[in-house]
Amino acid sequence: MPIKRWNIRQADDEAARHAAKALGLPPLAVRILAGRGFDTQEAIRRFLTGDCALTDPMALRDMDRAVKRIRRAIAEGEKIAVYGDYDCDGILSTVVLYSYLESAGADVCYYIPHRDREGYGLNREALQIIRDDGVRLVITVDNGITAVDEVAFAASIGIDVVVTDHHKPRDMLPQAVAVVDPHRLDDESGCEYLAGIGVAFKLICALEGDDGDLMLEQYGDLIAVATVADIVPLIGENRTIVRRGLESLQSTDNEGLAALIRVCGMADRQLSCENIAYGIVPRINSAGRFDCVDNAVELFSGGCDEPETLAGDINSLNEKRRAVEDQIVRQIMNQLDAQTEELGRRIIVIHGEGWHHGVVGIVASRMVERFGKPCIVFSVEGDVARGSARSIEGFSIIDAIDACSRLLIRYGGHNQAAGLTVSMANLKAFKNAINDWAASHYPDMPQQTINIDCAISPRQLTVEEIAPLSMLEPFGSGNEPPVFTIRSCVLQGIYAIGDGKHVRLRFCGDGCVFYAVYFGMTQANFPYTIGETVDLAVTVDVNEWNGEQRVSVKVRDIHLSGIDYDKIHHSEQVYQRLVRSEPVEPPARAAAVPDREDIAVVYRYLRTKGNLRAPDEMIYAKLQGNISCLCKVKIAIDVLDEMHLITREHSGGTKNVAVVANPRKVDISQSKILRGLAKPAAGRE
Repeated sequence: MPIKRWNIRQADDEAARHAAKALGLPPLAVRILAGRGFDTQEAIRRFLTGDCALTDPMALRDMDRAVKRIRRAIAEGEKIAVYGDYDCDGILSTVVLYSYLESAGADVCYYIPHRDREGYGLNREALQIIRDDGVRLVITVDNGITAVDEVAFAASIGIDVVVTDHHKPRDMLPQAVAVVDPHRLDDESGCEYLAGIGVAFKLICALEGDDGDLMLEQYGDLIAVATVADIVPLIGENRTIVRRGLESLQSTDNEGLAALIRVCGMADRQLSCENIAYGIVPRINSAGRFDCVDNAVELFSGGCDEPETLAGDINSLNEKRRAVEDQIVRQIMNQLDAQTEELGRRIIVIHGEGWHHGVVGIVASRMVERFGKPCIVFSVEGDVARGSARSIEGFSIIDAIDACSRLLIRYGGHNQAAGLTVSMANLKAFKNAINDWAASHYPDMPQQTINIDCAISPRQLTVEEIAPLSMLEPFGSGNEPPVFTIRSCVLQGIYAIGDGKHVRLRFCGDGCVFYAVYFGMTQANFPYTIGETVDLAVTVDVNEWNGEQRVSVKVRDIHLSGIDYDKIHHSEQVYQRLVRSEPVEPPARAAAVPDREDIAVVYRYLRTKGNLRAPDEMIYAKLQGNISCLCKVKIAIDVLDEMHLITREHSGGTKNVAVVANPRKVDISQSKILRGLAKPAAGRE
């Protein structure tokens, strides 16, 4: 796994203790808020007690035009089509607007494009089908802001279009009847944090003449699920929407949603953003990934006679998604084993024939987590590759893609996620172009960062200490669950759980023994050994088991105790630049390249282990008395591998190293790697 940077939020601890005492609040909760910028008693009080007032829906640019045209269509009996998207936000936005218009007496249908055949957004063939069905007004939800040509085509065949979207527009807006998008440069509503469902919610409020209370009472459960799904910041108005939606979700009147909650095994749980994000949302998304969106719309819009059966079908799609996803990940790892140079690039771009493009977005996310770099995964069909991109904090993937737009057929997205289509003839050129752009704009790439609220002691892992943190909910993007560091813990046990897919770890720290679960980490891949002293980054919550409340600890990351990780991060950046043959200042270069003795030190250590699975920083930690930096260790391992003195597998930041028995005698000075590093950098990667 990549070495992640820990950013520990700073706060005035004495002031936080004083505020906690003055307000009668738990000190730990107040310390978290202080570190997040709520550093006055008034700011803390506002955060904990007050819902943000819902903005006037008519404040959104063009909302008046949208309302006027839709009301006219209802009054005159024109047929309306709600044109949605196949992800959770798009599906539920379609359900909410379709259901509202139907209840308002509109002649309404919906259209969500087929993911395989049509892809994202408006397309001419769909518009022609809609027109032939008698539709005169199309309302987009969660799409449309970049569909300039498609909206012009709609007008040419007699269809008016109202665009509602929350994605960033390009230089030219579609010439629609109305374009409602808070990201318009001339929009001053302050609603730019809304998801697609949030913009649709504003539209139905404007049509109803409602300030939001009535529509949240009616559709708040669906709106909350979609808002959580789209990972928009849960601050301000979004926080209000989700908080109220969670209240209605707990005893939802939507039979389809209730059935899905039962199928997920969450009927008896207190629902939170976390189990919505990891339980409900993936199942709804699976319907879109496998082109079964009609089932999802039918389930949630009340058009289903047997919701339990349909919810079960959608749940089975999620199981299928997991199997397909795992298969693609295995294929990618095999590719990267054979194409190790790809791992040295700033942006990993990889493709495969016939990969299910409904799943490549999730796969790209897993690659980002594994390698700590932006990643684009393409599914190739014939001479066209359709891909999904995911990024890390601090690197705008949509800006990078936009800079290479001349090579693309189509694209769109956000700073952290995007979709794109390219011809196979241009794929290699695109791969080079996007990495060249990254090199010119990010000489040192941002690193994956975990924001840590504060340190806690194992003695604080009690129900009495942790349960009050629920007052900070709802948690999500922009108001993440608190992350704590627990320092200097001795690892005492490693146990496989969940059919071997996860591990349960036993630690001792501050005289206390406690357990933590590391999800997604197998026992075979866990790189630390019993007896190691480590620092943990964890989340904590209170669960109920057999009628008893217990604190649950989940590991987010592990660092070795007593290691200067700032030095490690700097050394990693130097290594990446050297691997890409980029310029490095001569003094830094000299300090980073190992000599013969450095390589001998690493080799002797590896020989004592025989077979070793360890992250780079652990090998460095064992040798730091004899070798000066992480970069030297990494290059030494590269050289030993090149000279066939060791074998290794490439698994992200963790090396699987085995020393070759009875190797032939070699001359290290003949290493192509070392000779290449002795020359000045060529410049371009």
